[in-house]
Amino acid sequence: MQVLKKIALFFLCLGLFGCNSPLTDNRIELSDQRYDIIDYDAINKSMVAENPLNVAVLLPLTGKASNVGLGMQNAMFMALDDLQNNRMVLKFYDTGSTENGAAVAADRAVQEGANLILGPLMGNEVEGVSSVALSADVPVVSFTTSPQVLQKGIYSIGLLTGEQVDRAVSYAAAQGRSKLALLVPDNNSGLNIVKAALMSSVAKDMSLVKVGFYSPENMDFSVMVKEMSSAADFDAVMIADSGNRLKSMASMFAYNDIMYPDVLFLGTSAWDNTNLSKETILYHGVYPMVSKSYGTYFTDKYKETFGEQPKSIYSFAYDSVLLASVLSTKDRNDLDAALTGKSGFIGVNGFFKILPTGQSYHSLEMLEITKDGPKVVSKADNRNSDYVDSEIDIRYIPYEKLPKFYGKSSSEVLKWLYNN
Repeated sequence: MQVLKKIALFFLCLGLFGCNSPLTDNRIELSDQRYDIIDYDAINKSMVAENPLNVAVLLPLTGKASNVGLGMQNAMFMALDDLQNNRMVLKFYDTGSTENGAAVAADRAVQEGANLILGPLMGNEVEGVSSVALSADVPVVSFTTSPQVLQKGIYSIGLLTGEQVDRAVSYAAAQGRSKLALLVPDNNSGLNIVKAALMSSVAKDMSLVKVGFYSPENMDFSVMVKEMSSAADFDAVMIADSGNRLKSMASMFAYNDIMYPDVLFLGTSAWDNTNLSKETILYHGVYPMVSKSYGTYFTDKYKETFGEQPKSIYSFAYDSVLLASVLSTKDRNDLDAALTGKSGFIGVNGFFKILPTGQSYHSLEMLEITKDGPKVVSKADNRNSDYVDSEIDIRYIPYEKLPKFYGKSSSEVLKWLYNN
């Protein structure tokens, strides 16, 4: 508990207000829901400060994503219990795991005086919320990882693919790697990774030379990997997948003599969901992840309180309440400025910033695959880094700088990139 209270205090101090006044209890309002794990009645008995920040929390408490939504809600109650901040009130609204449900919930929250919206979880839900929130000038801090739905006023605290790719490419460039190949699923997530890799490689003076697209249901990568490996003109390859598909792709690269140290294997945070300690082919492979320096407290307390291992998204729900706590001391008429300030914030996932574009930046460490488990080989920055809040316009990248595509026509890929 003492570790977290120090983190929470530091987080609050980043909001640049006096830390000499004691934090007292907070209040939770439950919107047509009943919960049994925590004694919420005891929490509700506390007095609330005058004119608290009214925070509406939009989560999928029913429907297909309810399992995740309820876990995120538990994490938020943990944060409230740790912070003991009486300057804000959280009220929960169920999105029903649908776009329309999220729109209805947002409209109700605005009508009931919300100053800030935390959530929703999924990209389609964010689309349902956006017009309501923007019209009412109520900022949204969602958990989506879909950059296309973000803009000024509609933010995400989630770990976006673009920042992961940028961190991995930066690390590869620092290790002297200059030519990158990429294997991604044939969907919007994969296309977002391609866009991020293309921009990052240009910024880091690397070349993205090959991109392979595969069906997300596919398990046979022999043909594609053979084609991509026929001229081994890359010294780093990113595999944006996990589990058996990751292992299968890695083994096919090895079969075609694509191995470390000639080629450095790169991944995303999805690699952290797979035990790779016995995958010798991937030894020395690296992937980005939020810093776990503070996360141990959160994981241990969540397991102790709720009897299960928390999903990684739960820690972002926790940090969103820390963020709201900072905003509870700010000017209600200019929460956007407070959200996107250059100083950033620190939570259980380490340092992060909310960018004016709606996207987020997290200070990520790089983990290396070893027989003893992941090992930190590049630490996360505790403060600002050289991350620049700008994008390279893909339309102005010379044609000869564009990669060769496998599994999808170049015209189809470029059309998507130019329009997104």
